[in-house]
Amino acid sequence: MSTSPEITDTMTLTAALDEAWRCLQCADPPCQQGCPAGVEVRTFIRQIRNLDLRGAALTIRRANVLGSSCARVCAQAEQCQRQCTRAQLDRPIDIAGLQRFACDYEISNGAVLPPAAPSSGHRVAVVGAGPAGLAAAAELARLGHQVELFEKAERPGGLLAHGIPPTRLPQQVVDHEIAAVQAQGVTIHTGRPAERIEQLRDRFEAVVVAVGLTRSLPLALPGEDLPGVYPALSLLAHRLGPAAPRLGPRVLVIGGGNTAMDAASSARRLGAREVTVLYRRSEAEMPAWAEEIARVRREGVTIRTQVQPVEFIAADGRLAALRCQLTELGEPDESGRRRPVPVAGTVFELAADAVLVAAGETVDLDLARALGLRIGERGRVFDNPALGIFAAGDLGNARRTVVDAVAAGRRAARAVHEKLGAGSVPAAPRPQLPEQVDLGVDLCGVRFQNPFLLAAAPPTDDLDMLRRGLEAGWAGAVLKTTAVESEPVELKYPMMHGYDVYGRRLVGLGNIDLISEHHIDVVEKRLRELRREFPGKVLVGSIMGSERQHWQELVERLEEAGADIIECSFSCPQGTLGGEGSFAGQMLGQNVELTRQVTSWIKAAARRAPVVIKITPQVADIKAVARAVAAGGADAVCASNTIPSLMGIDLDNFLPLPTVGGSSSFAGLSGPAILPITLRNIALVAQASGLPVTGTGGPVGWRDAVQMMLVGAVTVQFCTAVMTFGFDIIEDLQSGLAWYLHEKGLSSPAQLVGRALDRITTHDQLAQPGPVRSRIDEQLCIGCGRCFITCRDGGHRAIEFSDQRLPRVDDERCVGCGMCQAVCPLPGCIHMEVSGT
Repeated sequence: MSTSPEITDTMTLTAALDEAWRCLQCADPPCQQGCPAGVEVRTFIRQIRNLDLRGAALTIRRANVLGSSCARVCAQAEQCQRQCTRAQLDRPIDIAGLQRFACDYEISNGAVLPPAAPSSGHRVAVVGAGPAGLAAAAELARLGHQVELFEKAERPGGLLAHGIPPTRLPQQVVDHEIAAVQAQGVTIHTGRPAERIEQLRDRFEAVVVAVGLTRSLPLALPGEDLPGVYPALSLLAHRLGPAAPRLGPRVLVIGGGNTAMDAASSARRLGAREVTVLYRRSEAEMPAWAEEIARVRREGVTIRTQVQPVEFIAADGRLAALRCQLTELGEPDESGRRRPVPVAGTVFELAADAVLVAAGETVDLDLARALGLRIGERGRVFDNPALGIFAAGDLGNARRTVVDAVAAGRRAARAVHEKLGAGSVPAAPRPQLPEQVDLGVDLCGVRFQNPFLLAAAPPTDDLDMLRRGLEAGWAGAVLKTTAVESEPVELKYPMMHGYDVYGRRLVGLGNIDLISEHHIDVVEKRLRELRREFPGKVLVGSIMGSERQHWQELVERLEEAGADIIECSFSCPQGTLGGEGSFAGQMLGQNVELTRQVTSWIKAAARRAPVVIKITPQVADIKAVARAVAAGGADAVCASNTIPSLMGIDLDNFLPLPTVGGSSSFAGLSGPAILPITLRNIALVAQASGLPVTGTGGPVGWRDAVQMMLVGAVTVQFCTAVMTFGFDIIEDLQSGLAWYLHEKGLSSPAQLVGRALDRITTHDQLAQPGPVRSRIDEQLCIGCGRCFITCRDGGHRAIEFSDQRLPRVDDERCVGCGMCQAVCPLPGCIHMEVSGT
């Protein structure tokens, strides 16, 4: 059989995004409660779908320094995935697959480590460089302690390096994660058994003992010492290398755990034709994971249950066969599983060239005692805090998985930290950003900590919600638009309706909301409180008036209350304040002259705060409106508001949506569906007005925000994404943008603003460089034929589909329209090529 590096592949980006978008992003996510290491599953999955891949890897690393290893070898079906709410709809999220994707991204792009804590001056030893020891060492180093790790083997990693085959866990993954631990300042001594505890205590103030289970459990059967009988771990330690023993064609494996499955799989890869696993109970009692049992069966391994070994049979001085006996299941034993009872008269022999024994491992109590740990009843191992000695990993764990060992290592490190009197344990920084990047920006002379703020909407119409948003990390907030006390505001419910496409929820969100029910007297009080509580945040007051006096009064009162900026809504699709005469019933921003005039009224009243005019996309010439805003003296433009729309019709009762008392009205459409329209509007406004732009309308993630900046936006306002996913997306926005800037060699978002503008022109000015043709990568093509169908029925009939399910482009017919590239499910499989290049 093949000795391929890994049995399963890491997800592609497309697959990872599809899986991440299945996640429900539960409140109080149960998956996190199922993770022993405390990985913030909800957060890293959200970061993946927002394409903050570096941030996702860092979120995992904050809790688990062996994230990539755990993603490959941990029992997700029994831990995080078991709790997944999505299973109630269809199937649970592949959490381990997504974790592996994020961690492998880090492996490919270089690890980023948390900044070193100030040195505590304390020295700590860790004995054993397995999962628990590595996790303890990394956590201690993060807390500022000087750590030395002692490992008797020549290679660190413990079970990861010596007990799991490379087909499940490649050595380069283990090496990467160990290197990341070393990069945090941990010194690893290999090939050095632990010193006597007295010597360690002379040199170090505390010791973490994480030596694992170092003694294999013998079967105590006749012939167990014959040549050809091997402990399974001794085989796995060779990791399929040239030093692995030659097993011969017939191999038996004794045991029912994951080690037995790994040994069986390794035996097949080392050339054994017949590999049989023998287990004395039924398959239901096997401790191996169901997916591991299924995997080895796919590889050709036979599993025989209710069979127990009796004696190893020799011929010519070495193993020749294994004498066995059938069992039946009796009453449960102390493990809770039914006890295997030998069946009389069922003894038989199985010929074998080698037997691999995977009956389990146990604690070396003499070693544990020599290292200063306390030994209790039934050989249980306990910390010895009086001497500053703490156990970690399998020594004290009932659950012996890699992720449980990581969690135990971190707990031991924190116990040491407390013992040393080093203070409370600080949380790892979040989000972790590159030091070379400053996300701060200036808009109209006002400094923002980052370019992201909350738009005027329901999330900014409640004081406690505003507090939570600003505490989460948003640079500022535009309080929901307000009016003078005499202006009636009557909201109707339900006011929201989602627009779903191909099963994806909330591609767009329609609302028949109005401005805030809270008038200026309430808003100015809120502003004063927020100004006092958040002196470093930008507070924007949003206003709408119906006459000059109202506009100017609102400006004066907001300035006095402490607003940094005044945003003026000329564009609420449902509200029409500001229209007059023949213009009544329309949005103010749809009248160019009225836009200029009202802007000048507002600007005349402003003494301190810059004035931003929020315009509508529902105009014939948005450039003319932008020029009118500039002519009126405004300091900036907000482009642009929601788009007037009709959200749908209920096909059962023919009622428009959202339905209020049997009727509905036109709604304002927001969300990702309108982003392309917003990009156009920002570009046109930036080109025509010469004013700075704050962008809004459709952004969901940092990539959307970057596109808005590239066409002219200085800051970006978020609304629908926050209402859908919560305030916490600010972490993804900051992290994604910061690492993008870092990778581009940039240090500030200001360096992005308007960089694409000079490439946007009119159609007649586009210069065709030559004939364009579609090119299909046959190595990537999966043969679905989507390109063929779309070209046949909606293009130029330039793609043929062969009997071998391969598309072929006819260059005589192809014009390079790009439709085939748009429908291809595999990014990068199809590209457009200019002939001759």
